[in-house]
Amino acid sequence: MPIKYDDIESYQFHDKDAPDRCFICTKKSEKTLVLRQISSMKLVHLCQECICENINDYLLDNTRPWLGEKGNL
Repeated sequence: MPIKYDDIESYQFHDKDAPDRCFICTKKSEKTLVLRQISSMKLVHLCQECICENINDYLLDNTRPWLGEKGNL
């Protein structure tokens, strides 16, 4: 599935993802990063350790559009 920055379907989280837990190790973590799982093309939260150990299976994804009007923070 190609990713389109303006397509909301490109920004769905994996069904098994939880924002307060790492998708891989399932440990509760205050600091997780959102990455795209290559196999499903869905977004997931990962802890720093799991990112380092599984970097070939995930992509950093900074293509999500800004919310609100352009030029406003």
